[in-house]
Amino acid sequence: MDIKRLETFINLVETKNYTRTAKAMHVTQPTVTHDINAIENEVGVKLFNRSKRSVMVTKNGWAFYQKIRPLINNYYSAVQDIQKNDLGENYKITIGYSYTPFNDYYVPLWIKKFQEQRPQVKFSIMSLNHNELKQHILSNEIDVVITTKKDIDDLKNIKSYVLETEPFKAIVPKNNALSKKKLLKLTDFQNQKMLFLDNNWAAEDLINLQNQLMHINKQMHITYANDLSSLNVLVKGEQGIALGLYCLYAELNENLTYVPIDWEPQVNLVVITTKTNCKKTVREFIELIQKFKLDLNINQ
Repeated sequence: MDIKRLETFINLVETKNYTRTAKAMHVTQPTVTHDINAIENEVGVKLFNRSKRSVMVTKNGWAFYQKIRPLINNYYSAVQDIQKNDLGENYKITIGYSYTPFNDYYVPLWIKKFQEQRPQVKFSIMSLNHNELKQHILSNEIDVVITTKKDIDDLKNIKSYVLETEPFKAIVPKNNALSKKKLLKLTDFQNQKMLFLDNNWAAEDLINLQNQLMHINKQMHITYANDLSSLNVLVKGEQGIALGLYCLYAELNENLTYVPIDWEPQVNLVVITTKTNCKKTVREFIELIQKFKLDLNINQ
């Protein structure tokens, strides 16, 4: 049954006047008559006794009114609640987060800077491993993720925005002879203690490099870290050679150094969202991230 017709019925019960109901509903009087006739035909019961001068609700019409009136109120209350929830969701940004020194430093700065411009926006952080992040952004449970371009090549419905482009480097303790080299070949890691990241946390780019090193160097001594925070502890503890990007590990302690690797693929660090994410605040947040990073590059 049409909601507008039910509203016309309720109004006519309350005004007992076709002219006033037509005016209140912003329709013509014949339209009011048509709507009431349609309701009576549908329910199969007479709801009004009409004369040229008056409209009187029948006993059945009054019983129908008492049942319908709260239903209509509940309907509009539900619509308002949903609209409020939708408005609230549009002012909420959920960031998919995996710990890296880069994320740990920059994400809070982005949030703080954005809220200076849009104080009504609320942020939520969802901490997940690398594979879980991809699953959750595809299901629209999170709005943005920082990852690498290659890592999302197999994902559909994704938009990406490049933040940084650079090659992989080795993070080498300075007491290791490899720290003195200007460029490391893939064969240089034979018999070295290596720090690798578990595949659930590593981006596709890093997985490919780790696999290539294992294929070439059969005598490496590998320690796997099951997440990035654990890897960072092992790196700082100088427990072996790690593989990284300058943008992810911008600050090394004095006993560590970067050495470039002779590994051709460049890595694009990107912020991603889904093509179906229609939140204006998400687009604005991504624009801020891009501008914020460009400003930092200028200042370096």
